[in-house]
Amino acid sequence: MPEGRRAPCTGQESRRVLCAGQESRRAPCTGQESRRVFMLRVARAAGVAPMAMALLEGRGEAVPRGEGTDLEILYAALTLEHHAIALYDFGVRQSLFPSELRRYAVEFRGDHLGHRDTQAAIARERGGTPPGPRRGYDEGASPGGLRFVRDALEIELAAQRAYSALISHIGTPEYMLSAAFILIDEVRHITVWRRVLGLKIY
Repeated sequence: MPEGRRAPCTGQESRRVLCAGQESRRAPCTGQESRRVFMLRVARAAGVAPMAMALLEGRGEAVPRGEGTDLEILYAALTLEHHAIALYDFGVRQSLFPSELRRYAVEFRGDHLGHRDTQAAIARERGGTPPGPRRGYDEGASPGGLRFVRDALEIELAAQRAYSALISHIGTPEYMLSAAFILIDEVRHITVWRRVLGLKIY
């Protein structure tokens, strides 16, 4: 989908995406295809590099396997973690999460910080230079409350889809193990937020 164009939304109110360095856009919210579009939009907003974007877009046959690809996947995962950290940090700092749910937001932010540090360490051990966060994230406007919890849920769902798409292309055993543990955390985050919102778990 061309940058800047809206994806169709079917049947529910659109949600804002925490975008990197550009105007916040509306995200699609229902259906497998719209979730895939949302995941790709989050990845682009987070700053995922072209090689990893090719994998997320289903063009993996064009990407060679090897150390370089593993590092690109690692960098893509790191940019997604920076994006999630920015959303949770903004929500906690601005008290956008309901007060009774703040502890979950702080815990999940801590998980994403741990994911970031682990993956950055793996990248350095393999001679790479892990990317830092974007210079600025456009947080947009949010009414807070359960609406912001929905924003957090959508970001977690997008990250889960991205990790699931990327992990099958990893050749480095230690990174595959790390990604598997991260996916477990993503599922836990998703489960908590879905339960809070009264949504079907699975």
